[in-house]
Amino acid sequence: MEFEIPYEKIRSAKKIGVQLPNGLKRRAIEICQELEERGYQVLISGESCYGACDVDLALLSEVDLLLHFAHTPIIENERVVYVPYFIDYDPNFSLEIEEKRIALISNAQFCHKLPDVKRSLENQGYEVELKRGSKRISFPGQVLGCNYSVLRDTESEAVIYVGDGEFHPIGASIYSGKKVYAFNPITKGLKVVNGSDFERRRYFEVSRCVGLKKVGILVSSKPGQKRTSLALKLEKLAKRSNLQAKLIYLNEITPQKIENLPFEFYVNTACPRITYDDYLNFGKPLISPQEFEFLLGIRDKIGIDEIY
Repeated sequence: MEFEIPYEKIRSAKKIGVQLPNGLKRRAIEICQELEERGYQVLISGESCYGACDVDLALLSEVDLLLHFAHTPIIENERVVYVPYFIDYDPNFSLEIEEKRIALISNAQFCHKLPDVKRSLENQGYEVELKRGSKRISFPGQVLGCNYSVLRDTESEAVIYVGDGEFHPIGASIYSGKKVYAFNPITKGLKVVNGSDFERRRYFEVSRCVGLKKVGILVSSKPGQKRTSLALKLEKLAKRSNLQAKLIYLNEITPQKIENLPFEFYVNTACPRITYDDYLNFGKPLISPQEFEFLLGIRDKIGIDEIY
């Protein structure tokens, strides 16, 4: 396995819950067999799992302890044990870019080797910044889809993202305003990632809300995503601007759950990736809290949504 179950943390438990992201659910039998061979009774979560903040509270109420796989800790609960999933790669790769002062970032699957990457790049003559972020961040240089605090006040000339995919480097580009290179340590591919297309799409989505009066403010009950205070603040701002605003409280935010509600557009205070990745699936415009404040004239740019 690419992960190690921390048995020293679960010795007193008898009934164990296992929660896996969709990409790892195919390993459920293998994981359960390992636990059962050690005498544990195991229940598998069939719910979707999109991140460390997405803890199956219903399953947690049925078991002594919940093993949450493939993410680093966010929720502080002694009965929730996170089991990270790290991808092995060679940190000693060569880099040829013009900028010499760089900041290193990565996601939860690749961030464990960033200190080794830092040493390798420093030996190549780069000045490397590898910073710790807010309390939601477990490793130096780690970024989440909702948190880029490791880049706050960065003095780098450019950012190097080590990992796969483009979502995190696009977010880093918008958050930092720096040039961002995405390096895939598996394929060895290097490319510049620009957030301008992403921002254009977001400004267009905000423009669809101009002139609309009925806004639903979405609040998730998931413990790592629930921002009730923010939602209440946005409701007050909306009413000051003569909009009809109501809070909508639900667990998982999907188009099907809100399609019959009478609102003309929605503001999402839950996971930012719902706004950024899934907005086209909703029949009405879906914007972030920052984009809503831009719509109301409170901000001069849309920025990017974060949860600290």
